[in-house]
Amino acid sequence: MRYLGKVVMWKRIRGFESLTLRHKLFNKEKYLLYLFVVFFVFLFLPLNIVEGNESNLVILQAKEIISLAHGEQFQNAIVIENNQIKDTGSFKQLQIRYPKSTLDKRFKDKIIVPGFIEHHVHPFLAAITMQSEIIAIEDWILPNKKSKGVTDRKSYLKRLTKAVEQFEANEPLVTWGFHHYFHGKLSREDLDKISNEKPILVIHRSFHEFIMNTPALKYFGITEEWINNLDEEAKAFADFENGHFSEQGLVSVIPVTTPFLASPQRLIAGLQVTEKHLHENGVTLIANPGSSNVKPIQDAKNFVFGDIDTPFRSFYFPSALTLSEKYPVNELVDQSRKFLDWGQGKLEYLPQHIKLFTDGAMFSQNMIMSEGYLDGHQGAWLMQENLFRDVFKEFWDENYQIHIHQNGDGGLKVLLDVLEENIKRNPREDHRTTIVHFGYSNFDQVQRIKELGAIVSANPYYVTTLSDLYSRVGVGAERSQEMVRLGDVNRAGIPIGLHSDMPMAPASPLLLMHSAVNRINFADKVAGPNQRISPESALRAVTIDAAYILGLEDEVGSIVKGKLANLTILSENPMKVDPGKIKDIEVIGTIAEGRYFPIHK
Repeated sequence: MRYLGKVVMWKRIRGFESLTLRHKLFNKEKYLLYLFVVFFVFLFLPLNIVEGNESNLVILQAKEIISLAHGEQFQNAIVIENNQIKDTGSFKQLQIRYPKSTLDKRFKDKIIVPGFIEHHVHPFLAAITMQSEIIAIEDWILPNKKSKGVTDRKSYLKRLTKAVEQFEANEPLVTWGFHHYFHGKLSREDLDKISNEKPILVIHRSFHEFIMNTPALKYFGITEEWINNLDEEAKAFADFENGHFSEQGLVSVIPVTTPFLASPQRLIAGLQVTEKHLHENGVTLIANPGSSNVKPIQDAKNFVFGDIDTPFRSFYFPSALTLSEKYPVNELVDQSRKFLDWGQGKLEYLPQHIKLFTDGAMFSQNMIMSEGYLDGHQGAWLMQENLFRDVFKEFWDENYQIHIHQNGDGGLKVLLDVLEENIKRNPREDHRTTIVHFGYSNFDQVQRIKELGAIVSANPYYVTTLSDLYSRVGVGAERSQEMVRLGDVNRAGIPIGLHSDMPMAPASPLLLMHSAVNRINFADKVAGPNQRISPESALRAVTIDAAYILGLEDEVGSIVKGKLANLTILSENPMKVDPGKIKDIEVIGTIAEGRYFPIHK
């Protein structure tokens, strides 16, 4: 790795004291060698670096710096000291102001923006899906593979059959990306026709549904008797005959499939691919809402994401839905705090944050819609309304910031009703209740969001992948052309963050910006032109406004004095380039807390 001046070497030496994970990769000789290097640097390192004198500073030159600070003047340089931003301005002015500083001109023809923030990703789910046989509705380009998208049944079954024929491991073939509205219904019988000997586990594009063939059901020990012992809500979504499990049925199946899906080798490899994918897309900080409450899974994430060489810092907080499956409501707050010390190194628990759920998956059309569906099917609740109300109250009264998964306007109505009830009962200032995903809503609900002081964390990739199909199937054009109505939210002055919910979208902030700015769907048409937002608003949504959603806006998200030196280096200015080319901007590298992490593709 290369560093921004000698000061970063000092930071790395200090960081060695808190290193808790990479010892697993060091043998005795390497460990002794590392100690010798540390001793050598301490012996010969100029004392002024330890003291933080002016010669310890680095002036980083760029073609242009987009600080997102209010009232900013022209800037093309940043002064970095240790892991923080000390000053910004013109390169010539800063040279005069800090005459003994180290000059770094490697990015003089590049654009520097605040470090991208992916404030809603699921590393565990991403690790599973990125290690699977990907047969999805869109192309996926990953560090370890490329997968071409297929959008019809014949192509999907042909790809799956070929994958099964070529699969020789003595374990289930796991595939992800299937979407029944594109690929048609898929049942145990369909999979048995492909193979009645090799176990096949199909993970729906939403990750809210599993479909298994007969050998897979046997492999995981799932029988009719086992299903009959589930509670009524889970049984309603567990179809043994068709090998299909969704929503609460899937929640019940996860514990018996996780030992395989999250085996150490698979999980570590998948997390490493996810880490590289995040870095290659310019991400300098991530958050994992609803993180797993299984300690070995957390330990794996600590191992990969927690060490000093990880190019971003990670935060996590638990899911009240998962906790409520095990504990009574009045114990949930105390139970959530037990995760405080689960993180290590660069992976930390984010205190006073919790994730709740209203309705089901967007990719499965399980969202709760106030006007129903064109074909008459019903959506699904992930947390029943009474449970949602009780859990919300517990965390509200403990001053938690509550992040709520929502996809349908019916789910949004319940969310806003419960929020309003609690504001009237126990008023709170700056509560930042966060509406997560924000799939379908109606115009009047936007004003209500504003009045209640809530904020929006949206997945604009829904528009790209689903607005055309859902305009024709299930929901209809009038509602689907206005899905993820960020234009109305932006005009109302409500803070917006953009997230991928990876694996629901690639964890690429530039792609998310592109989706929000252009709203071009699979039919190559603009869905709801009035709901587009400006490139500047989109950039804020993956930087300073994303930081605001996490309560970290005083530390990251813009390039101002005193904040962490988290920066993303780009080939072009996303606010000046042709909006249709935002997703094609090259990410050159990132600077995370003062340390440069180049991207090698």
